Formats: sequence, C-alpha cells, structure tokens
Amino acid sequence: MKIKEADTKYLLASAEPSLHISAEIASVVESVARKYESEAGKKDGWESDELPWKALREQAVKSYRMLREGHPSTAFGQLLRAGVQMIANAWYKRYPTTWQDVALETTSDKRQEFHAPLFGSAYPRRVGDGNPFREQQVKGQDIEVINVKWGGIEAFDRELFDDDQTGQIRNRASQLGESMKNWQDAYFIRRFIGAAFGGYPDPIPASTWAGVNANGTAIATPFSVNMYATLVGNRPAAFVQFSEEAVMAAFNALRRAVDPLNVPIVIRTDTLLHSSFDELTIKRFLNSAYYPSVGPAQGGGEQGLMKGIFSVNVFQGAFKPVMNIHAPMGMWALGEGKKGFTFQRRDPLEIIQEMPGTGQNFEVDVYRFRSRERWEQAWIDPRFWYLGNDGTAALTR
Repeated sequence: MKIKEADTKYLLASAEPSLHISAEIASVVESVARKYESEAGKKDGWESDELPWKALREQAVKSYRMLREGHPSTAFGQLLRAGVQMIANAWYKRYPTTWQDVALETTSDKRQEFHAPLFGSAYPRRVGDGNPFREQQVKGQDIEVINVKWGGIEAFDRELFDDDQTGQIRNRASQLGESMKNWQDAYFIRRFIGAAFGGYPDPIPASTWAGVNANGTAIATPFSVNMYATLVGNRPAAFVQFSEEAVMAAFNALRRAVDPLNVPIVIRTDTLLHSSFDELTIKRFLNSAYYPSVGPAQGGGEQGLMKGIFSVNVFQGAFKPVMNIHAPMGMWALGEGKKGFTFQRRDPLEIIQEMPGTGQNFEVDVYRFRSRERWEQAWIDPRFWYLGNDGTAALTR
C-alpha cells in the first residue's frame, strides 16, 4: 500500500489524532520525507505545511490501528462488482488442527497454573532382621504455566459491508475464530520442539522446562541425549531423517525411559507426529501388511534380524499418524498422545463486534470485529516423547 492512497484531508483533520497508521506505513513516510530535505541532515523535509510527515510518523508508532483505505472501492473493488462469481469463496480454508492428538487440554481459572506431579514411589529395599527401614526419596516437578491473551481486530467500512456482492465480509467474523485455531496449531508445534522461533509476526519463545535425570544431572531442554540417564535420552545424538531404523531406535529409547528415581516409566507409544515431508512415506510405513523394506539379499535390511521381503510389518497400525502442516520439513517425533504436553485454556474463544453507533462506528462508519482467547501451551514432562528430527537434519529421498 502506498502512502499517497491515504486521504490526507482525513489524516490531518483528525482531532485525537490517533491516526490509522501502522509502523510499516511510518517507515514509508520516513523515506518519503528524506527525499524532500533541502540539505542532508537538515530535517526540513519533515515540516511540510500540507502534510506534516514528522507528526504522522510519531502517531504511527503510538497508534495500534491500521491505515485504512478512504474508499472501499479502492481497497476491495473486486467484491463490489455486479455479477461477481462466488465459486471460489470457500477455497481458502485452514487445515484441520492436530494439537488435540498430542496435547492434554486442561482448564484454568486463574492467571497461571502450577503443575506439581510426583513421580512413582522408589523401589523398596531389603530390610535385615533387627535393622530399621530406610526412608525412600520422594521426587516431583514444579512447573508454572502462565496464560497468555491472544486476539486481533479486523475493520471494514460500512459501504463495503453493505455493498459486498459475495458475502465474504459479513462472514468474516467466523474466520477470526478459524485463524485463532490455526495459530494455536502453529504455536503448538514450535512449543513442542522447544526451541525459540521468530518466523511469525509474534515470536514463539523457547520452552522453559527443566528437570534432572536418574543420575542427578540437570536437564535444561525438553529433548536431551541424557534425559533418562547418561547417554540414554529422548533424542538421538544427531537428528536424523525419518526411517524404519530411526523409528526402531526411538521406540527402544522410550522403552528405556526412567524417572529421576531410576524407576521405569510405562509409555504406551501410540502417536507418530510428523511434517508433511514424510506424510506419504509414513502412510505406507504404517499400512503395509508386509515389511516395507528389502532384505539383505536385495542390498537392504540388516543381517541377523528377522525381517525382509514378506516378513510381517510389526509397525502396521502401531501408531496414529498426526501430520502438522506447520511443522518444519522433516520433523518427526514418537510418543504417547495426551501425555507430557499441555494445552492450558483460561478463557474460551470469543468473537465480538464493536457496538454499533459507538467508537469507530460512530466516527468513521466502520464495523470492527475482535477475537480474544487466553491460553498457553507448555511441557509438563517430555519423558513421554522422543524427538527424532527437529527439522534441521539433511533430507533425501
């Protein structure tokens, strides 16, 4: 959008003036102002009587509202044409969310929730005749999950709302809810991996989970090669592309899972979380009646193992495949669904229209819709999951 498309009379006549200008538009204004300076560094390009760029720039940084077109026909003229086709209106749907298959949804009734699960009791010890019983250690976790408020506003001129020939503007409020679900799923996969991610307008912070293993070693990330004990962890030393052997290694690692008291954890491995990169490969892997690999005689497989052409595929139907469209390419993880990771919901989703005749609707004839929800997603105990690839391993076909 170019700054010249804005109605300068409206911008200058605003008495508040909380102008509808974003930080992005402010940078455009700044670059234009510099072009009109008479001398380098003199700053007189900001002082135009017709349009005071400096004042607009300052308001742009403070204002939370976006620059709107003065005329809806300029912004969305395609929606106002008589006889416009509506055949493609429903094409742009969001992909179904997947966090429900992995995270355990919990409710919250306060600013934050404290999760303090205790690990199982330690093994009993032999007691000799006449000797006292020994006290056993009791260990647990102390996790705090603080709820975060999320939301956004979309605004439309009344003329656009009234004259829209497609009905898309009137139905826009429902898409705010769909976008919230989509964001929850994108947020979920990055919080699951645990590393900070800045690829979205709102950066996703790294996981703050921390704990100890059976040797008493501090663990500072959800996935570590030392999660259970020294060199016994819930990730490989180097992340690897999804493969039959990699899944076997993950499955066996989860079978060796222990808590900080060195007591084995029963993990019912039932969920395979993955990106779109391996979607078709995993469907074949989990649905083939016979082993989806070649035997040693054909240049594949492993010598000494009970597998090969026409051997039973022990992984057939063993896991539920969950493909997350937002996962980095090649990412995959194996574990037990609805254990270890939580989706904590404080307030349910609400879509609100600004009251007609008030605020912006009264001042500039604008309809505004707002979405709002409070929730957070975080690790409570990552011992129930094995991360085979966080999306950084080299990929081949």
